[in-house]
Amino acid sequence: MLRSRYFQSYAFWHWGEGLQTVLFTWYMTFHANLSASEIGFYQALVLSPFLIFAIAGGALSDRIGPGRSYVVSTAVFAAVLIGYGAVDHHVGFVPELFFLYCVAAGILSAISNPAIDTFIPGATPLSAQQNSLLAANAHNIAKLCGTLTGLLLPVVLAVGGFGLNGGLMALSVVFLILFLRASPVGRGPAPRNQDGVRGRTLRRLVHHYRDCPQNFDILLSSAMLGLLLVPAGYILWPLILRERFPEHGDLIALVNVSSWIGAITCTALARRYLGTTRRPGQVSLLVWFAYALLLAALCLVGSFVAMCLIVMLMGGVKLGKAMVYGHYLENSPVPDRALLISVDQTAFWGLATLGTFGMGRMVDVIGLEPTILCTAGAILICFLGLSGRGRLPRLTMA
Repeated sequence: MLRSRYFQSYAFWHWGEGLQTVLFTWYMTFHANLSASEIGFYQALVLSPFLIFAIAGGALSDRIGPGRSYVVSTAVFAAVLIGYGAVDHHVGFVPELFFLYCVAAGILSAISNPAIDTFIPGATPLSAQQNSLLAANAHNIAKLCGTLTGLLLPVVLAVGGFGLNGGLMALSVVFLILFLRASPVGRGPAPRNQDGVRGRTLRRLVHHYRDCPQNFDILLSSAMLGLLLVPAGYILWPLILRERFPEHGDLIALVNVSSWIGAITCTALARRYLGTTRRPGQVSLLVWFAYALLLAALCLVGSFVAMCLIVMLMGGVKLGKAMVYGHYLENSPVPDRALLISVDQTAFWGLATLGTFGMGRMVDVIGLEPTILCTAGAILICFLGLSGRGRLPRLTMA
């Protein structure tokens, strides 16, 4: 995996993303000392451009070429990170400048995210499914590295954190350029659609999901993951820790590290033993079913160590998307591949934003344990629905 220039680029990008998540929270909470309302506002602000511009970013990548789109947007992103860190070091926190930074970061991420994923099917001579598993493993390892790198922030401070983050993004650009020089696929615009479907973006999307119902069900599974599983990590895990094990509150990072270790282990094992399975959809459905059961088991957890172990097993849920994502990419026509990736990411992150807000409100209204059980039940209902539709269980890889 690490011999591939593409996966080196992919890893540095997600390493930077992992660090940025920690950096952004640390910067607002400890460096700028913002109030809870201000933190919530800026968190929403940095996500909102992604939700608004993701599909436009995907369409742009298809028009000018994902390589050019990624290199330019990510290089600018690196410059914005380094520049903002330098400005903050000299003048301190300025709300207007931070507002502009959040907007710029969201827009540039919306362009970069769909573009980098378009190369996964052809990243190596292996099948799209195997490349998807390699990408998932690189993603999980990089996110863990980003989380651990965030531990340096009290030492390197804001200027060092933003500078390091920008450096990681710049390295990602360098390695993608090297990858494109060796394999120039994706450097220029995508070939024109030859299937006779023309016109507006919405029409092309409807046509694709109608003619490829498997991809529509994979899109539905992404919506489920965003609406139910992502908020569980953002809302339920911290609240369980606060209510049951407050003495271990300072170790919340260890809970997240446990999840990433579980994700890395599962994707690595799947790469070795399940990379050529003929029924990847069945594997994904079983993973989501197991996650629902483990989530319900958190109601019974009696120690911090036991919680970390369960969360580690729950981290394996990231295998579910990886098993079918290669199929989604392979079935997406090249002229609209970045666009279809952006639709999937919008379904995931858009519903994750709504789900996080709704789950937090639900805990306030009905309590923590009922929310856990309701979420587990909703995941089981989605599992039954996706299984009953029959497309994911019958999904095969060529």
